[in-house]
Amino acid sequence: MNESKIILCHEDYQVLKRLVDSFARTGRLGQPHFDRLAREVRHASVMDREAIPPKVVTMGSTVNYTCVETDTTADAVLVFPASATGGEHRVSILAPLGLALIGEREGTEIAYEAPGGTYRIRINSVKHAPVAEPVG
Repeated sequence: MNESKIILCHEDYQVLKRLVDSFARTGRLGQPHFDRLAREVRHASVMDREAIPPKVVTMGSTVNYTCVETDTTADAVLVFPASATGGEHRVSILAPLGLALIGEREGTEIAYEAPGGTYRIRINSVKHAPVAEPVG
């Protein structure tokens, strides 16, 4: 994850803030990945969904990336923890890859720590999830 502020829409910010608050209540803050998410949410730049730049990874984005070491390409859909199961390519914001992707931009190369070591990936493309049309 880069040193700049992550960009979140108001709705995603509220969900992530509640998640971080629940970590604090249950004593899970103090674990590196929870602390990292708490720090990122606390310093996030929050804006309307329509104002978020199209090439920035946000919640719900589909990211195509290449593993630098193996030159293999994969897709990831960045999701909240409750949505991480039951779908292909879903990556939780709490997973090392999810934390590394949030706020990054298309075209950047990043390194992140995960079980098994340090991994380097290049972000090839970012597609935002379509916004649901209002009903009625």
